[in-house]
Amino acid sequence: MLLNFYKYLIFMPLVMISSMLILILDSWFSQWMIMEINLISFIGLIMLDKQMNSSNLMNYFLIQSFNSYIFILMTMNLNYMNMNMNFLYFLLNLSLLTKMGIPPFYFWYLKIMKNLNWMNLFILMTIQKIIPMIILNNLMNLMSNNLMNFNLVTLTFMSFICSNLGVQNLDLKILISYSSIIQMTWIIMLMYLNEVMSMNYFLIYFIISLTVILIFKKFNLNNLNELNLIKFNKFSWINIFLFMSVMSLAGIPPFFGFLMKWISIQNLNLNFPFLLVLLMILNSLISMFFYLRLLFLFFMNYNMFLKFNLLKVNFEMNLFFKLILFIWFMNILILVYEIF
Repeated sequence: MLLNFYKYLIFMPLVMISSMLILILDSWFSQWMIMEINLISFIGLIMLDKQMNSSNLMNYFLIQSFNSYIFILMTMNLNYMNMNMNFLYFLLNLSLLTKMGIPPFYFWYLKIMKNLNWMNLFILMTIQKIIPMIILNNLMNLMSNNLMNFNLVTLTFMSFICSNLGVQNLDLKILISYSSIIQMTWIIMLMYLNEVMSMNYFLIYFIISLTVILIFKKFNLNNLNELNLIKFNKFSWINIFLFMSVMSLAGIPPFFGFLMKWISIQNLNLNFPFLLVLLMILNSLISMFFYLRLLFLFFMNYNMFLKFNLLKVNFEMNLFFKLILFIWFMNILILVYEIF
C-alpha cells in the first residue's frame, strides 16, 4: 500500500506535467521528447500494478516505442524536399492514432485496458491521450484534404464496428474501453472543425468518465452482473451519480452527453457528408444499447429498486461524494461555456 502511494507520488506528477508541457512546445523533436517522458512515467505507474503481467507490460512498451520511432524518423525526413510529404504525414498520422488506440489500431488497447486497475485504466483512456491528440491536431493543419477524408472515412467505419463489438461484452473494463474508442472518434472528428469544441467535448468526457471510474473502483466492480450488488438504501448518492453519468455517456437527453453530441452533430452536419454523420449517429445509438444494458442490470433487482425512494434517501455526504459533486459542477461550467 505504501509502495503504491510513493509510486503515484513520484510518477503521477510527471505524467501530468508532461501532458501540460506539450501545449508550449512547437518543434517536432521537443514534442517527441515530452511524449517519451510521458510514456516512461506511465510505465512507472503500471509496473507495480498487480493485475498487469510482464508480457502485457512489454507489449505496451514495444507498441508505444515502435510508433515513437516512426514518429521521430518521419519528422526527421520532413526536412528533405524530395520526399513525398503526403506519405510522411500519413505515417505520422498512423503512428499517433496507434499510440492512442484509435480504430483500426485498437486491439492492443483492449488487451492492456483489461489488465489495468481502475485508476490506471482511467489515466490511459484520458490523460495519456492528451499528448498524441494535441500533436495530431497540429498535424491536421499540414495534411492534404485527401488524407483528411481518408481519416474521416476510416475512423467512422471502424468505430461503427467497435460499437457493434461492444454490445457482446460483459466485462466492464472492455465496455469502458469501447466507450473510450467511440468517444475519441467524436473528438477527433470535431478537431477537423473546431479545436475549442473538441477540447470541451474531451473535458466533459473526462469528467463523466472520472465519476464512473471512481464508483467502479470504490466497489471493485469488474463485470456487468456485479452491478446489482450495490445497495440502494446504503449508497444513495452513488446510485444517483452513476445513473446520471451512464445516461450522459449514452447521450440520452437532457444530460450533458446528449447536449454535447447535439452541438457536435449540428457542426458535423454543416461540414461533412451526410452519410458520415449518419454513421456516427448510428454508432451512438448502438453504443447506447450497452450503456442502457448496464443501467438495466444495475436496477434489475426488483426488491432493491422498490427501496429506492428519494424521500428516504440519506444525503449525508462524505469526502468521496463531495468530490463527485464538485466534478459534476465543473461539468456544468464547461457546458455553459460551450453553449453561450
